[in-house]
Amino acid sequence: MNRKHNINILHITPHLGGGVGRVLLNYLSKVKDNNGYTHDVICLDYANYNAVETAESINLKLSDKMSDNPQLLNAIAEADVVLIHWWNHPLLYDLMVRLELPPCRLIIWSHISGFNAPYVFTNKIIEYPDMFVFATPVSFEAREIQSLSVKQKESLRVVWSTGGVDHICSVLPKKHAGFNIGYIGTVDYCKMHPDFLDICSRIDIPNVKFTVCGGSKEKEVQHEATQRGLSNKIKFTGLVSNINPYLAEFDIFGYPLAPYHFGSCDQVLAESMAAGVVPVVLSNRMESHMIKDGVTGIVAKNQKEYIEGIKKLYVDSQLRSNLSKNAKEYAYKTFTLSSIEREWTEVFERIMAFPKAVKRWDINLPRTEISAKDVFLESLGQYGAPFKNYSSASNEDERDDAVKNISKLNESPLWQSETRGTVHHYKTFFPNDNYLSTWSRLMNEK
Repeated sequence: MNRKHNINILHITPHLGGGVGRVLLNYLSKVKDNNGYTHDVICLDYANYNAVETAESINLKLSDKMSDNPQLLNAIAEADVVLIHWWNHPLLYDLMVRLELPPCRLIIWSHISGFNAPYVFTNKIIEYPDMFVFATPVSFEAREIQSLSVKQKESLRVVWSTGGVDHICSVLPKKHAGFNIGYIGTVDYCKMHPDFLDICSRIDIPNVKFTVCGGSKEKEVQHEATQRGLSNKIKFTGLVSNINPYLAEFDIFGYPLAPYHFGSCDQVLAESMAAGVVPVVLSNRMESHMIKDGVTGIVAKNQKEYIEGIKKLYVDSQLRSNLSKNAKEYAYKTFTLSSIEREWTEVFERIMAFPKAVKRWDINLPRTEISAKDVFLESLGQYGAPFKNYSSASNEDERDDAVKNISKLNESPLWQSETRGTVHHYKTFFPNDNYLSTWSRLMNEK
């Protein structure tokens, strides 16, 4: 392709910080000297201190708190390519559903796997951009994606959502007492298995110690562990800025996640493999795609197999050594920043052949009449049925049935979250919407 200028990529993200922020900033740090492209970042909400510092260090133009800024649409119009980093976030859906975007070439990069509400795919979100990119090939197995036509699937691509593993290359095993099993990541039952503590208590290896790094509900889980008499067996560190010292002393990466978790390409799984710390996981879709059972780790069908797998690695140091070597080789082949740079270059080159076009969300309402409640319902598609039935109820019996179904959703830890696309999340950003306030109250009632 003959170009008269660099291709300008405008990245739009709900906020910058945490897992997706690290993925994006590590990638932009890697490509900062690529003369074929320039990159700008707009956050609809905040960019945290570390993100701002990183942006300044690589001379990246970063603007935050832009959701109500009229310059947002101008920036979209001026960019050669717009790349939305997508998950179910109120400000992101508010932008897409309420506003008509000026002519642009639009890519959406999904940072969810898409299997469990409220983090789900809908036909509308798939058809909205010119290209829809998954963070993991496991998303092709989602029911909504399976039902797409051949024509609709032409816009789909995969780029692993990884922040790279280059920074792990300095990790070397460090001698330590006992047998250390580590967990790094979200300490919240919306991600970790609800039986996590029970599973740990049933692992009766001599001198075993568990280290749990991360948040945001680590205090609650730690309190639960203390009540169970596990305080001497499990150490909670809270959030850590540098995981390398921990990986150096882990013998195994014990990572039992909930079957309904929202993960796609799990950064800490990639990092543990790169450090040669053998992962032991349950056979959820994401983990089964990232780890080859018996080759780069152990993928257990159930809790019993999970516990047996850890005991087997404890007894058989040669097996642990072989899996460690394989995991490290696979991680440096698959999850490097060089691979993500190459894959995105191919996507950018392809989309430049597309003409710019106005982007309109497919909704049968005048733009001026779209409420925050409507935005929330659009994010859920068919999974929003209990809420839709509540708002359309014509009598008390229909309303009561809807209330029961809304309350039933609260049985899942995913719906209890104050973030992650729940009604509580939408209420935080749109506190004056009566429907959102009512639904949030109903889901908080016991």
